Order: sequence, then C-alpha cells, then structure tokens
Amino acid sequence: MVTNGSSGNGKISTINVEPDDPLDGAADIERALTETGYGKFNVFLLVAALPVAWAGIFDTTTTAFFLASAECELDLTFIRKGVLVSIPFIAMTLTSFLWDHVTPYVGKRNLFVLGLLADSILNIFSTSVDSYYVMLLIKFLSGILAGGPFSMVAAYLSEFHATKYKANFTRWGGFAMNVAIVFPAIIAFLITPLTFVVNVFDRRYSAWRVYLLLCSIVHVVGLVTASTLPQSPKFLLEIGKPNEALKLLGKMYCINLGKPADTFPIKRLLIWKDLPLSQPSLFKANADKLRLACYNTKLLFSSPYLHAVAFLNFLQFGSMLGFHTMRLWVPHMFIILNNFDNERWNKDRAPTMCEMLDRRNTIPARDYLDCPGFDSICIQWTIRATVYQNSAIIASSAVVFSFLAGIITTTKFRRKLIMAAAFFLSVVSSFGMNWAQSAPYMLTLASAIIVTMRITGNIVTAVNVDVIPIPLRSTSLNMLTAVGNVGAIVGNFAFSALLDVDCLVGFMGIGGLLFVCFCASFFHPQSVRGS
Repeated sequence: MVTNGSSGNGKISTINVEPDDPLDGAADIERALTETGYGKFNVFLLVAALPVAWAGIFDTTTTAFFLASAECELDLTFIRKGVLVSIPFIAMTLTSFLWDHVTPYVGKRNLFVLGLLADSILNIFSTSVDSYYVMLLIKFLSGILAGGPFSMVAAYLSEFHATKYKANFTRWGGFAMNVAIVFPAIIAFLITPLTFVVNVFDRRYSAWRVYLLLCSIVHVVGLVTASTLPQSPKFLLEIGKPNEALKLLGKMYCINLGKPADTFPIKRLLIWKDLPLSQPSLFKANADKLRLACYNTKLLFSSPYLHAVAFLNFLQFGSMLGFHTMRLWVPHMFIILNNFDNERWNKDRAPTMCEMLDRRNTIPARDYLDCPGFDSICIQWTIRATVYQNSAIIASSAVVFSFLAGIITTTKFRRKLIMAAAFFLSVVSSFGMNWAQSAPYMLTLASAIIVTMRITGNIVTAVNVDVIPIPLRSTSLNMLTAVGNVGAIVGNFAFSALLDVDCLVGFMGIGGLLFVCFCASFFHPQSVRGS
C-alpha cells in the first residue's frame, strides 16, 4: 500500500506507512468512506441519480401504454406490437457487455450524461414519428442506453458507501428506482384517453404523442441532475487522482456530519503499489477482461457449478418471461377487453378471455364485419382511463410486495417456501385467466402473475448470492440479467404471435413453463465451493 504522491516515472511513489496508526492519518478507501458517515450527501446523491435510473425503466415500459392509441398511425399488428415491445430488450442483450469495457476510460458519471443527452433527443424525436420502422430503430437505440449507462446507477452509488451501509442503502435505493414502473401508467391514465389534437409546426400531435413527450421529461431532468453528480472516489483513485478523491471525501464528511472538511481524520489515501497514473491501453485491458469473462463463464458451466447455474438461469428465464410479458401486454389486452361487444354475444355462457380478445367480437368492428378485407382494417379502440389506473395499481403492488418479500426472505427455507408459493400462484393464474367469468377476475389473475414473477426474480438473485462463490458471482449475475432479457424477448415475441393465431396456446404456454419452474423450485442447490 502507498500514499498519494507521484514520481517522475509516471507511477505513484511508494511510501511505507502503518495503516493502523491513528496519528498517521493514512487509510484505504474503505476506511475513508466509513469516516464520511451516512447522511445528507448520500440522500442528495440518490435523489440526483434517480432520474438516470428511471430513464432506463421508462425506455422499456412506455411502449405498452401507447400500442392501442398508435395502432392506426403506425400500422401495428399483433406481431408488430410484440417486436416493438421486445426491441429494447434485444438491444440490451446484444450490447450491455460492451459498457463494462468503456466505463474505466470514461467514468460512470460521464456515461450518464452522454447517454441521457442521446436518449433525450431520441425520445423527443419519437413523438413526431409516423413510420413503424423508424420507431423500431429509436426503441432499439434507447434499449442500448437502457442496458448500459442507466443500468450502472446502483453500482455507481455503491462506490460512495462503506460496506456497513451498502446493504441497507441498496435495498432502499433499489425500491426507489423500481417505483419508476408505476409512473408511465399514471401518465397514461392522465393523457392517453383524451381525444385532443395539437398542431405544432404543421404536425398533428394526438394524445399518445403528447404522452411520449411528457415521459421524455424524465430523461431531460436526468440529464440535468446527472451533470451535477461527482465522479466516485474509487474512480478518481483508479485514474490516478488521489488528491481529488480525498477532497471529495472531505466534502462528504462535511455534509454528512456537519463538521469542517479540514477536520476529516483521513489525510492520505492508501492505494495499491505502482498503480499507473494513466489507464492501460484500451485493447489490452479489454482483451484481459474478455479472457477473464470467458474463463469464468466456462468455469460456471462445469462441475461443480453447472447444477446451480442451470437452476438459477432456468428460474430466472421463467420469472422474467412471465413478468415482462404480462406487464407489457396487460394494458393493451384490457383495452381490447373493454371494447368487447356484449350486445352481440349470443351464447349461453360467459365469453372466455380469448373470445373477448377476438377483433370480430369488439364494438369498433361492428361496421366492418362484412368487409372482405376485414383483417387488414385498422380498428380505432376506445381508450378507457380505468385500464391504465389498474396498471398503475398492479405496478405499485409488484414494487411493494417484491420489496416486502426481500425483507422477509432472510433464510433459505423462507426463500424456498415463498418461491414455490409464488410459482404455484402464477401457474393457477395462467391456466385460469382465459376462463375467468369477467374482466375484473381476469385482471386479478393477470396481476397475480406480474407480482409473483417479480418476487421470484428477486429471490433468484438472492439465491445467486448464496450459492455462487464470490470470484464468480459477478459473472453469474451478468448471466442472470442476460437470461432475464432473453426471457422477455421470447415471451413477448411468442405471446404476440399466438394472440393473433391461437390465443389459448399463449396462456397455456406461459402456464406450462411456470409449472416446470414450480417443480424445479423444490430442488434448491447447495452453496458451491470452488474446487
């Protein structure tokens, strides 16, 4: 370990110190962070970083709330809707790993600013798009940003906290970030049912375009707040700026504890010997990272880790497929259900959900049923605000119950019990949704899938911490994230296609997959120790 200071050879000079000597004033970054305490600075930092995280969540969520309104203007079919909903997850899966190779040279804070600048422009531009393919391109580019800079917010915030504060801060910070899935529904509830049209520069802005414009405010606010964020002390040390890191730590100490910065007990930061003042070449560093990632991945798919990895990834795939498919399709499905033509239903039983989703059984289709090209006719749906109100309630329930489940599932037995119960409830809901007697019952069962799959996804992440050893844990977590995104892609692609061809198979397919997950949930792997 060495203190700050430099020599002519471009490396940090070596000074022998005794880190346990309280009079010396030297300490490593962990002890220095501990001395800054926890207080106003940490709260302000979280508040400033929230819009950055929310921007990524908005990018993957808002599409669900304008599908019905934009159907005619963008010429949307069921399969096109599925592709549009899935495209951000495709972008995230294909490009998320690239950001780890860029971050050490740019810094997370700078990536936030650049990412939000680009994403703000994309979201504002999307409000004037008339082409489905252009909208698809915008959503793909937004997905790249959502899977990169915006997904790093939690990691960035953790670099400002000592170990003893990290667990509690991560729990509450994660809760605050996940609240973002509620707001797209609330904004949709307020805006999309309206029938106004605004002319701006000879372009007609209907309600769904105004909705996208209002949602883009989050990105603009995030751009402003991200510009105020500091580089983390850890990053400043890594790029050879220990004096700046020490100055930032003193500022944190002053704001948190209300004491003068010059009374900060740490006067020198200990860093690793011969740490270079400049980063290694981009090619060499990334080649080393890639080799390590490949080695760790190969190791995870070999004994004794294979069983644990297969268990975790399969349950993650099922959980995220159920969660993202239902949360992104429930708003649109229930818009169609609310347009069901009860007056023309002449059977002596209640209609199933699939029958209610048939375009021919809806009120707007009455005047076109005898047209030879009925399937190519665009139907203008009546948008009811209650659908988006219910979506906001469901999203709130998913956030709250998954947070509470995280507090409760503190032992292996509790995790196993709650996971099995959640999967069982989701299976019953998937198989029963089509035959529920009315739309409110259908909505209850759909919301049960969303809430329970959010809970199981969180539990899978917690089990990953339990069973995978620390050296491989980060690689395993990245793998879970990628598999979860693949689940979202497969679920939305398959479900949208089946809604147009055989709706019942879509619900039964989700139920069947979740039933296998339910059975697998009884066979939790034991903690794996590297051989």
